[in-house]
Amino acid sequence: MRVDPDLEELQGGYLAFPSQSVLSALSARATGCTQQVRESFERLVQDQQMGDGGRYRFRRFSRLVARFSGDSLSLEPLSGHSILQSREDNPLNGGVLRTFEPLEPSTMECSLLQELIGHDAAAIRRIDPEFFQEPVVVGVHQVRIVALPESLGKPTPEGIHRDAERYTFQHFWQRQGIEGGEFAAYDQAKNPVFRWLQTEMLDSVLFTGTTWHSASSIRTAAGTEQGFRDIFLIDFDPI
Repeated sequence: MRVDPDLEELQGGYLAFPSQSVLSALSARATGCTQQVRESFERLVQDQQMGDGGRYRFRRFSRLVARFSGDSLSLEPLSGHSILQSREDNPLNGGVLRTFEPLEPSTMECSLLQELIGHDAAAIRRIDPEFFQEPVVVGVHQVRIVALPESLGKPTPEGIHRDAERYTFQHFWQRQGIEGGEFAAYDQAKNPVFRWLQTEMLDSVLFTGTTWHSASSIRTAAGTEQGFRDIFLIDFDPI
């Protein structure tokens, strides 16, 4: 499986994978699931656990256990659909156990998501060869942020923050009728070091659990009644 050749750049805490570098690692069978996955975003569940009371986030979340045997990756479903972040890492939603509806079985079982996880795991193995010596927990977040003419959609309402997991891939999926939604990474002093307005399906960013990052708010484009931005977050952490 081909992955981006410049993985040493992750030393800065992040690494961009343009759409084509990800798509080229997926089979025709996987990319054939694109419409099925696109439709599944329409059935996400409104997140009622936002610390700011916002109703602009729709999501599902599932977990798996990943194991490598040689170069062969196996994925097994893991029970539990909850996350807990510290308030230091996430000052808005941290400190509270949040439980979500799982991804739909058809989405979890489709070859596109399975191969996307495989792409991510292969990239991480090149960066950190020891990481998969033991089983790894994989968290899959499917998220839609909605903007209305009277209200912004906030991909990261907590602002600049960190994720606790060792590695996370953010895979952009689609955007419609919006402006904004730019991903940004920061150094440890929270100075911006990277910005990217992702526009192509599977424009992706890998970042570490110590990387400060954010995404700017989205607003509806002129003449649009509703807009949205869809992503997958796939995180990897020791079991």
